[in-house]
Parts: sequence; structure tokens; C-alpha cells
Amino acid sequence: MKTGQRGFAITGLLVGGAALLVGGTVLTVIKGSQIIGMGVQVFGAWFSYVPIFAEAAPKPIPAYDFFWPALTLVGGLAAFFLGWVVIIRGTALAWPTRFDRSLLK
Repeated sequence: MKTGQRGFAITGLLVGGAALLVGGTVLTVIKGSQIIGMGVQVFGAWFSYVPIFAEAAPKPIPAYDFFWPALTLVGGLAAFFLGWVVIIRGTALAWPTRFDRSLLK
């Protein structure tokens, strides 16, 4: 691989890894907060049926589909970790495997 090609490969890996890292983080935070919000609403409705917390008119328990948000959350986490893997690979390409000991003298 020529030096110029190697530089483009390293830059592409670092930029792509950073994009995956940021995208995975954003996706994970958004879907994680959505899942937490859905869970809070379900538990809030469920608590309205508990006798000690009973309300005059209990709330209907919402029927949420947790599959797609959970799958997206897992995808966001995978993208986050894949971003780190790609960044580490790009850094490994940029870092010399052997140092020239003559530079240390």
C-alpha cells in the first residue's frame, strides 16, 4: 500500500469510526430514554390499580410494543462499540509497528 493510500485509509477509518461512535451514542440515548419513558408510563398506570395508590378512575395500561425500540437500542450499542473498534484499527494503522532505534540516540 502506498503512503498516500495508507493515509486515506487511516483518515477514513478514523472519521468513519467517529461517525459510528457519535451515531451509536445518539441512537442509544434516544431509544434508551424512549424505553424508560414507556416503562414509567406503564408502571404509573399499573400503580393506579394497586389498592394503596388507588385512584377513583384507574388509568388504562398502555400497550406498548417494546420490540423495535429495544432492537434499535441494541443496534445503537453495537454501532457505538463498532465505532471504537474502527477507531482503534485506524490508530493501529497510523501507529508504527516498530520504532527506528536510531532516533533514540
